[in-house]
Amino acid sequence: MDTASISLHLEKVTEDQAETLYLYLSDPILYEYLEDEIPTLTELKQKFKFAALEKSPDNDTMTWLKWVAILPQGQFVGVVEIGIFDDAYAEIGFMTFANFHKQGYAPAYCSKAIALAQERFDFPALYASVNEQNYACRKVLLKLGFDLYKVNKNTEFVQGKLSDELIYRLTFSNSN
Repeated sequence: MDTASISLHLEKVTEDQAETLYLYLSDPILYEYLEDEIPTLTELKQKFKFAALEKSPDNDTMTWLKWVAILPQGQFVGVVEIGIFDDAYAEIGFMTFANFHKQGYAPAYCSKAIALAQERFDFPALYASVNEQNYACRKVLLKLGFDLYKVNKNTEFVQGKLSDELIYRLTFSNSN
């Protein structure tokens, strides 16, 4: 599926959406390559409360933008977030819900999120941290124009073993 032909929109997450989205965000498949545990519903509500305020629950110097991607039929496809720090460092993270894997949605909704963040903030580059085993995420980042920037050897403990953390970077030509 061509990402240009994908019709979806982004909606800023709110605490009220936590219960509905918990069904999707508690799917163990989404955490296969993450060190994070599946959040409880209470934890998710708290995170969404902060995200709605564009604040990080654990970093005062970060503006936290978080959206849910929604198809025209009202189906939730995934979530995407961009954290922007005071020093103009920015990073992106995303999760595509299991029923929508490998259908081209992630590059489409990530592109929209990047454009929205760039309208409001000036950051010279966008970074993404990915476990070396997460080939699907790596493929999405390459489709978005990211390049491998750095490899942190044996820094993540995923699936019972140490593995590399790959840092990707997307540099914007219009930034100073």
